[in-house]
Amino acid sequence: MVLVERMQALGDHARSGRMRSQERPQEKQVNGDAKRAVIHEWETWAALNPDDLADPGAEGFFFSHLQRKKPELLDFLSDDKRQTVSAWLHPNSRLVD
Repeated sequence: MVLVERMQALGDHARSGRMRSQERPQEKQVNGDAKRAVIHEWETWAALNPDDLADPGAEGFFFSHLQRKKPELLDFLSDDKRQTVSAWLHPNSRLVD
């Protein structure tokens, strides 16, 4: 009887671990979609504001644009959305250094 209960508990634990691991890729997918949308918006914004790209505050201008005009693009999981957007833009060489 004890062995059956332990095996059942182990099975439940294994299933709950699989469920958690299945949720993580979905979270990454959601943030991946958000990243693509933000980068697309950056490209659009940069094309319409080429003079602002040389300014050291370009990233701040763009983030303000997102907050005012496209707040739905900031609907992703992050403790610091500004830092996340910045990290998404820098590795892709989207900002002028």
